[in-house]
Amino acid sequence: MELGCMLVPRLETPDHVSLAEGAGYDFAWIGDSPTFMADPYMTLALAVAKTKHIRLGPAAITPRMRHVVANAGALATLCAMAPGRTEVVVGSGFTSQAMIGKKAVSWREVEEYVVALRALLRGEQISWEGSMTCLTYSPLIGIRLPIEIPILIAAHGPKGYAVAERVGQGICTNPMHGSDNNLGKHERVIVQVNGTVLQDGEDFKSPRVMETAGPAAAMQLHLGEGGAARGTEELAGYTAKLAKIDESRRHLEVHKCHFVEVTDFEREFITPELIQSCTDTGTKEQWRARIKAFEDEGVTGVMIAAGGRNPDLELAAFAECVKGA
Repeated sequence: MELGCMLVPRLETPDHVSLAEGAGYDFAWIGDSPTFMADPYMTLALAVAKTKHIRLGPAAITPRMRHVVANAGALATLCAMAPGRTEVVVGSGFTSQAMIGKKAVSWREVEEYVVALRALLRGEQISWEGSMTCLTYSPLIGIRLPIEIPILIAAHGPKGYAVAERVGQGICTNPMHGSDNNLGKHERVIVQVNGTVLQDGEDFKSPRVMETAGPAAAMQLHLGEGGAARGTEELAGYTAKLAKIDESRRHLEVHKCHFVEVTDFEREFITPELIQSCTDTGTKEQWRARIKAFEDEGVTGVMIAAGGRNPDLELAAFAECVKGA
């Protein structure tokens, strides 16, 4: 079972990645939502300098946030800086698209993007948006093509899974993201889990649990009826409050601190009951049982979305659970 982490990039994230490597993590993926996260590629470059073997990459990049050449060039640079340690997750978009007022792109577009990205990294010329383009590095640049890196697909249902089967090397999925899971057909199956490991004597009313697992619970409010909070009083109240905001800027309120912290706007709806039902938060024994169940389903890796004010503690606690499963 691979051990991984998903980190919202902040200025301290390279240090958190270094700690993850020391705690035995196999990979660290960095989020990409430019309107409220630090730049992923700058963060990854600094993380390379602080680590030796942990695999690194952005997750998830989306077709319309950056031109395919921009992402290909950044990944090629990362590969040159950390040979054999680069991988990438491509998705259809959620917060990154929403924060610029756009919907997720079609799976057809995701598939075309993955094919083009792989071709560019191999040094091939491609036709993109009506023009021919390619990566043309002089030896003086220090980047050598062709480059082959694992490309996984962020998918939570059959359409995304099918794209992964055709053009990916696996999937990254979140069972609380409306997933229709059929996980056994993929080369790599990475499951994202969200929440915190309860400390001895701690319960869901703990201020630490609220601060650490609260953003993961809030994500389910952001997903609306498509998420794990569907049918709850908390979602009904949140939706009613949200409806009072002008539609032209409503998306900004929903996603501005997604997976970073609980906002004042949503705090009244982040109850202990919501955290318990909409995150994976639990005791060490509960986490270990959940991880064992994933393994029995054919999951090949589990990834914690480590948040809160002290991701280092979250990373250490989760690593202990995985190693003890």
